[in-house]
Formats: sequence, structure tokens, C-alpha cells
Amino acid sequence: MTRWRRIRGWASLILIYAITLVLWAAARPASVWFDGLAASLHALGVAAGLVGATAFAANLVLGARLRGISRWFGGLQALYAVHRANGRFAYLLVLGHVVLIVASRWAISPRSALDLFTPGAGRTILLGEAAFLAMTIAIVLTLYVRLKHELFVYVQRAFGVIFGVAALHVFMSSAAKAGSSALTYYLLFVTIAGLGAFVYRSLFGNVLVKRFDYLVTGARELDPAVVEITMEPMDGPLRPFPGQFVYATFYSGEFEAQFHPVSVSTSGRSATIVLRPGDVRDQFHPFSLTSAPDDPHLKLAVKAVGTFTKALHLLKPGAYARIEGPYGEFSYLNVPHERQKWVAGGIGITPFLSMSRSLRSGGGYDIHLFYGVKTRAEAYFMDELEEIARSVDGFALTLVPEDEEGFITARLLLLEGNDDANEADFLICGPPAMVAALDGQLRDAGVPPSSIHAERFGFGPRSGG
Repeated sequence: MTRWRRIRGWASLILIYAITLVLWAAARPASVWFDGLAASLHALGVAAGLVGATAFAANLVLGARLRGISRWFGGLQALYAVHRANGRFAYLLVLGHVVLIVASRWAISPRSALDLFTPGAGRTILLGEAAFLAMTIAIVLTLYVRLKHELFVYVQRAFGVIFGVAALHVFMSSAAKAGSSALTYYLLFVTIAGLGAFVYRSLFGNVLVKRFDYLVTGARELDPAVVEITMEPMDGPLRPFPGQFVYATFYSGEFEAQFHPVSVSTSGRSATIVLRPGDVRDQFHPFSLTSAPDDPHLKLAVKAVGTFTKALHLLKPGAYARIEGPYGEFSYLNVPHERQKWVAGGIGITPFLSMSRSLRSGGGYDIHLFYGVKTRAEAYFMDELEEIARSVDGFALTLVPEDEEGFITARLLLLEGNDDANEADFLICGPPAMVAALDGQLRDAGVPPSSIHAERFGFGPRSGG
């Protein structure tokens, strides 16, 4: 089902881009568009630019976390995978636009091409060049620089402003009109959709996006790196299903005492200034839920890996949280087979904890959870999982410490029991390297791709989700 939704989502995007291309092509006869080398290069450059602008607008819509669109693409993780690929596609088209327009001028004369990069080129061209330069910088930062989550969020928000400048370039040029009011109105529609999504999510998210207020009632520290936070609803509660995740931010006096937007530390005759715009306040981070759906409290487990997650260890009862969600399709309820193998790597146990806590005897499931950790000391929630395994028929548990037994492999998963590769679903959550390795091994062992379901950590730069 999820795979079909992804295909459906990509088909929708292709249709949107094809409409742009068809409306552009129909605006003038081909003999006009392709009248000589210079005209042909210019025509191709215009086409690439218009489709690139459409893809850019679509990416803003994809990044707005709209529920209906998320479901259309098969869940938020699948949507963000499309978002990343479509962003690259949009940039390549814009790059092609720039190269082809310069080449079309070069075909006339080198001087004509160089004039494009002088103040005399005019406001329309200079706006386009400014948008392209800003887009290039943002793309490089997103794809090739390991940014903190907070800075990554601000870079992503900048794409909306960049698109606004690019849209001005499009509508100030003759390309949007091109003798076709249909093309103009269609580009106006996709531009409004893209800018509307940006305004909804990035500018007025605190007002327009539905969020829930929760009161922190407990913060149980499992070890110096991991804490489980328990909250109760202050108004209406979320209604998640097992395995989903939320976006959350927290507010407390401890946060504000520890972190400031600007901090200065001195060492001898030198000083270091640290800027943290929104490190704590109004920055929503994704966290898997660990509570069962029928639990009146909401629980999530957090591992300290950055400034924000480290700060969560400062939480005390009385702090409050804003929660957005729930999101995600990763659940034992959303796969066809009742026989399932669950594979958790480290803190990737969190969605499986929610699923395990929701299990009841007599449900008809045959589930085996493989829990991979570096050492036994890092097997969080092990006592509770063992109790669930003892009390729930059809649920088995295997701990796999890396320092004793190595990594979890497809051979271990398939040799356990007497089922074959075609009679079970495999749900995997953990570091991207683990997920990729097991995915390849299971496919090599004959497991159908449709039976492998993976959840990777995070939606930030250079992460799997």
C-alpha cells in the first residue's frame, strides 16, 4: 500500500510538471521556439526554468506537513524522501535554465552572454541571478554541511523567501506570459500554492497549525544520555496509533536559565559568542511515542545527541509542551501479515515500545522483536519488554548485544522459527546504516521489498528520514 502511494505521489508531481510544459509548448508554434541555435537554446532554457519554478513551488507544499498530502504519498517519511529528491530535481532544472540562457546568448556573441552578469542586465535578470545564488548556497548547506537541527530549520525556511524572489523573476519576464494566458494563470496558481504553504508552515505555524498543549508530569532518566518524558493533556489529547511520532517543543524555567539566544564565554583574552536563535523555544523536533494509544499519558523517549535533546534532561514536572501530530505509517497494524519480525537498533526501540505496550493476548499476532544494542547496559526498557513477552501470547524477545554477538543479520531473522521469507513482514527502526544493511540482506535472501518496512532516525540534514 505504501509503495503504491509513493508511485501515486510521484505520478501526481509528473502530471503537474507536464501541464506546465504542455502549456508552454502550446503558447507558440515550434517553428518560433526553435528558429535557429540561439532561439532553440533560449526556448529550452525557458522551459527548464518554468518547470523548475513549478517544482520549487511543489517542494514548498511538500515541506508543509499537510496531512492530506502526507497520506497521499504514504506517510511523512515517504513524503520527505520525495521532498529531497524533488528538491534536487528543481535545482537541476533551475541550473539548466541558467546554463541554457547563457549558452543562447553566447551563440549570438560572447559579449552578449557576459552582459547578463552586469548591472545593465536589468532588474528582472538580476533578481533571477540573486535567487539562483541564494538557492545554490541553501542547497549546499542542506546537502553537504552537517548543520545543527536548529540552523537546518532556518535554512529550510529560507527557501520560501528564495522562491518569492524567483517568482518575481518569472512574472517580470516574458516567459510567464509567452502569449498564453492559460500558462500565466497556471503559474500563478502554483506560485500561490507554494507561497501559501510557506506562510502556513513557516510564518504563521504557531497560529494556523493545530497543536496540543501538554503538561510534563515526569522525566525519568534511564541513563545520562536517555530520558523518558511523561505528559498529560491540558486540553484535548492526541489519538495516535502504535508506532507513530510527533513534533514537540518544550517550555520551562530550567531551559531558559540554561540557554539563551546569545551567550558569551571567555577564556583568557579571547571570547566566544554563540548564537542560538530558537534552540529551545519554538523549535519542533520529531520524537517517537513510547506510550500505548490507550494510555491517558503521552510518553516519549529522547537520547541526548544535540543541544535541544541534551536540554530535555533539565525538564521537571510543571514544564509544558506543545505537540504537533501524530504522524507516520510505521506500525504493525499497517502491514498485511500477522507474523512479523521487529528489529530495533539502539534508541530505535521507541516505536516498538509503543507497539509492544499496545499488544494483548489473543490478538492473533506472531511477533518476534530483535533488540540490537552496543552493550547490555544500553538495553533500555528491557525489564518491561521481558514482562510483556511473558504475559502476551505470540510475542517473543531477543536481545542482541553488539559487543557479544555482533550485528543483527538477515540470517538471524530468517533462521529463527520455521517461517520462510514470504510469510512475514519485517519492521526495522534504527540508524540508517543498520536499516540499509538489513534491507539489502533481506532482499538478497528473497524477502519481497513490499514486506520490508523501515523507519529511520530524523528528518534533518544527511539523515535517513
